[in-house]
Amino acid sequence: MKKAILLVCFGNKNIEEQLKKLKYKINIYFKYYDIYICFTSKFFINKYSYDISKVLIDIKNKKYSEILCLPIFTIDGIEYSNIKKFQNIKIAKPLLYSDEDFQLVYNFIKTKYNQNTIYICHGTEAKSNEKYKRLFNMFKDKNIFFANLESSPYIEDTIKILKIKNIKNICVKPFLLFEGKHIQNDIAYTIKYKLLESGINVTLDLKPLLQYEEIINIFIKHLKEVKEF
Repeated sequence: MKKAILLVCFGNKNIEEQLKKLKYKINIYFKYYDIYICFTSKFFINKYSYDISKVLIDIKNKKYSEILCLPIFTIDGIEYSNIKKFQNIKIAKPLLYSDEDFQLVYNFIKTKYNQNTIYICHGTEAKSNEKYKRLFNMFKDKNIFFANLESSPYIEDTIKILKIKNIKNICVKPFLLFEGKHIQNDIAYTIKYKLLESGINVTLDLKPLLQYEEIINIFIKHLKEVKEF
């Protein structure tokens, strides 16, 4: 009986390298599953292929008995909703979904904390942005801050809080799963210089979330859960 796992993400030009640690862990727990990579972004599909619709047709033609889908997203936003239209596949949850997920991510961030820190998230105008706000509120009494790139709170909002707290030094980290333009351009340059212009010294730690064992383990947990469902 043939079995498959679909790793679904928005898209990335270095996808094989960025998924290496996750795929290694999947091969430990799902050793008899074939792994496929799929994109949801039309831009990346046109440039690099990995079209989820075509991959699913190929898999079904090969008559796999079980198909698990792991959406590699932080929240159940628009991209996650688009995946749910596909039938006859078991779709796992994104990073932040259950109460347990939030606690695991909270613990992960706490263990990495050794100085004033601001995490930069993607953000969305969709209702699912509440998931980010729920996480932010878990740290409201600590010197761990958040800002979104594409919805409130923006970096300007967070800078106001830093100034009220008289914080002069901050470490900036991405709350993003993959390395790409948001890390390389938005965080490393735009966010950094907005903080510097506000009189705040900046240290950058640009390691994306999917390169941390603790985050990978949450995705593995979600795969196990959907397999057993």
